[in-house]
Amino acid sequence: MAANITPSLRASLERLKHGGAVNGILLGWRRQILLNLLPYEEFRAERLLQAVHDAQDHFASGGDRQVQTFWFGYDACHALICFNRDCTLIILHTRTEEGDFLRRSAETFLEDSQLLLDSLLNPSSEDGEATQPLEGEMHGHGHTNFIGRVA
Repeated sequence: MAANITPSLRASLERLKHGGAVNGILLGWRRQILLNLLPYEEFRAERLLQAVHDAQDHFASGGDRQVQTFWFGYDACHALICFNRDCTLIILHTRTEEGDFLRRSAETFLEDSQLLLDSLLNPSSEDGEATQPLEGEMHGHGHTNFIGRVA
């Protein structure tokens, strides 16, 4: 099932990436990168994810306050960071006025994709139950390794 989820998750991120003036997206689970669509090398993306988690830990260490969203504004680019359980979504964008729209989109994406991420990261033995073996004249053994084209 994980093989089916990964392209779906990447396609959803690609759609989110093309939803506005977005320059890049990174999806992280805990302190690991799941998908990196940032215009940076992998080691820079890892450092960014670590810095974001350190900032969240810093604000949470003062008490019961758990930060769910950061937004950093710079001259040429802005960074929006959304947290949902163990997942982190970092969006780099250029238009200030799109901040609220992107935040709502990011939160919706994280909520909707949580089931996909749980299945991807914690596969169970039930994941293969939706598949049924084909039977018929062409497949006499009860299992199928190849499905031929019917002319």
